[in-house]
Amino acid sequence: MSENTHNGTANALGVSPRKAAEILGCGRTRIYQLLKAGELLSYREGAARRILTSSIRDYVGRQIEAQASYPKWSSTAKATEASLCRRSRKDA
Repeated sequence: MSENTHNGTANALGVSPRKAAEILGCGRTRIYQLLKAGELLSYREGAARRILTSSIRDYVGRQIEAQASYPKWSSTAKATEASLCRRSRKDA
């Protein structure tokens, strides 16, 4: 398999850990943690490790499903609401 361009990554079966980290927006250490935990699947091509792009998509899908059950509030929104409540109590 030749080196993939950024646009060709979507059609690639496997990508390097560096490219997988770029796709997921994390570091290579995190990629190896995900591999060890079984969250991502990989194979060896000679000395090179290739991570299946299908496993990257599956991982992202699982993360989206898991986060769908979380409240939609972010910590920033909670902090903003708490600040507004404090202000309204001071004004009262």
